[in-house]
Amino acid sequence: MITRRSFLKDTAGFAAAASLGSTLPVIAQAAVSGLSLYGPPVGPSVVLSYIANKGLLSDHAQSVKFDVYKSPDVLRAGFLSGDWKLAGTPSYVAANLANKGLPVKLLNIMTWGMLYVLSYDETVKSPADLAGEKIGMFFRNDMPDLVFGRVMQQNGLTEGKDYTLHYVSTPFEALQLLLSGRIKHCVLPEPAATAGMVKGKKLGKSIHRSIDLAREWSSVTGGQGRFPMAGMMVHEELLNAQPDLIEGFHQACITGTSWVKSNPKEAAAVAAENITLPAPVIAKSIPHTHLTAERAKDIQAELEQFYSILAEKNPSIIGGKLPAPDFYL
Repeated sequence: MITRRSFLKDTAGFAAAASLGSTLPVIAQAAVSGLSLYGPPVGPSVVLSYIANKGLLSDHAQSVKFDVYKSPDVLRAGFLSGDWKLAGTPSYVAANLANKGLPVKLLNIMTWGMLYVLSYDETVKSPADLAGEKIGMFFRNDMPDLVFGRVMQQNGLTEGKDYTLHYVSTPFEALQLLLSGRIKHCVLPEPAATAGMVKGKKLGKSIHRSIDLAREWSSVTGGQGRFPMAGMMVHEELLNAQPDLIEGFHQACITGTSWVKSNPKEAAAVAAENITLPAPVIAKSIPHTHLTAERAKDIQAELEQFYSILAEKNPSIIGGKLPAPDFYL
């Protein structure tokens, strides 16, 4: 059963990881005999759970352990202390930390965006349909807010003139406003979007997944409908000491991502051993998480474009400048 407490714990922490602080601490500490992985409640961590539980790194580590992280603040503290060497993170957080002098690199991208507009109105299909409406939004001036605002701007809609935002602190608060009927639309990340729709159905409310902001991103860039939301960050110390481990891990991400996307129910059953959300919710969220495993260097131009667009309104989100070219592995 999804209780208020469990929903807040499992989805707010995940979404916090998707903001600066967010998407998402997935951490790995290398040891002679094993590797410990930590991650958020779902999303790319479903892949990490599969990697750990099915032995995909057996050629590189005698044992691999996966645990869900407890606080997004641990991400920066772990890297600042030097204890953490490999972490899943919002892509722009990795850029921010690198620009602040931490010796980190971006290994890959593991999701092409997990942000959605949920609505009671089944006729809402595009940004233009939100003209004149109030939309619930979390993390003001952070990545979700910036992505939504840029999509709306590209579609000729200006905040305060053509639509209004109701800001709250967490995705859970936005969903509560929606469930209570105080607002008709809100922006939510996965898995909060899926969990919210499940909760709404139990309450007899028809909540629709109206707009996929990743798909709408094509209107901003003129490219594919996706944005490089989160991936794996590597400390240079581990990269230099164990390059084979890092390469093996990336290959495991490719294999694991393919299996999870093809087997969502089975993947959810594996992930439910570590993640406290119900397996059916995890399974339903997987197709909407846009999982991938793209090497950062191969999509450097796309990452730089994403960073530049976010920085148009909030330069500090990436530390004031684009990372150096060798940031992308």
